[in-house]
Amino acid sequence: MGGFESIHNLIRDFSKDHALGQKLLEIRLQKEWPSIVGHTLAKHSFPDCIRFHKLYLVAENSVWLQQLVFLKPTILRALQTRVPELSLVDIVLRLGTLSPPRAQSEEVSPPIHQTPSPEHLALAHQLAKRVSNPELREAISQTIAKGLAARPS
Repeated sequence: MGGFESIHNLIRDFSKDHALGQKLLEIRLQKEWPSIVGHTLAKHSFPDCIRFHKLYLVAENSVWLQQLVFLKPTILRALQTRVPELSLVDIVLRLGTLSPPRAQSEEVSPPIHQTPSPEHLALAHQLAKRVSNPELREAISQTIAKGLAARPS
């Protein structure tokens, strides 16, 4: 009989090759963005998403877009150092509206208990299908579905 393993390690191993893992890394990057690039640059740019090892970075206006063009190699090196598991090879810059940063009150607010929709349940089961233990797979699926249901529209 094997020993206990931390939930952090289980989630990390489970999500490593899943879309869920990629999404968790995106969220981590968005939260750490000000500490990676500095508060001034973070106020005028936002890491939108990661696809095919490319970071899609949104700039507030053309002046900041030009500044990001100059800083692109430096930002890429900083990201490769701080978050090496992203395996980023490039940064794609574009103009757009910045997503508002999450307020601290949102992070500590109590969870909203909603019944997961059939779509949430289907997605959760799809994400957890590689877990071999049926009880653990069901528990993970239910947790993911509840998280999706509690997410604001």
